[in-house]
Amino acid sequence: MMNQQAYDNGISALKSGDYRAAEREFGECLKSIDEAHELYNRVTSYYGLCQVLTGNPGGLLLCRDAGSSEVLDGRVFLNLAIAEWHSGNRKRAVDCLHRGCKIDSSHAKLKEARGLIDKRRKSVLNFLPRNHFLNRTLGRLFRRNHDDLSIDHLLFDSNS
Repeated sequence: MMNQQAYDNGISALKSGDYRAAEREFGECLKSIDEAHELYNRVTSYYGLCQVLTGNPGGLLLCRDAGSSEVLDGRVFLNLAIAEWHSGNRKRAVDCLHRGCKIDSSHAKLKEARGLIDKRRKSVLNFLPRNHFLNRTLGRLFRRNHDDLSIDHLLFDSNS
């Protein structure tokens, strides 16, 4: 039986920005279930995301592992996308959001995150193809910094 109290505490700690406490709680929750549990991938993805947010790059592997075996839960892909984005892997984050939307097309936060992260701007040098070396290099230099995309905003509704 899943440790629901640890799961709820983990969500609360994550919402409040206490990523270390959230990591501990999700770790406790993970100890209470096995791989056959219906929420195993979700809990693993939260645990991995918290590790990424506390500076442990191994958490990204946990998130990727959870995503690779998930077929129903869009939240797993949202957590993976946030972990990828936080780790500087924008393209992988976008890919995760697209995969998540394919398996859970009604997941509002996935759609919202995809709209925020996957914005293509016009080519910097419009007389050259979009994939030209100069356009790609200049595009990366001038790409808007996603400071306005907070982890809280991507994970949770503002009213929850």
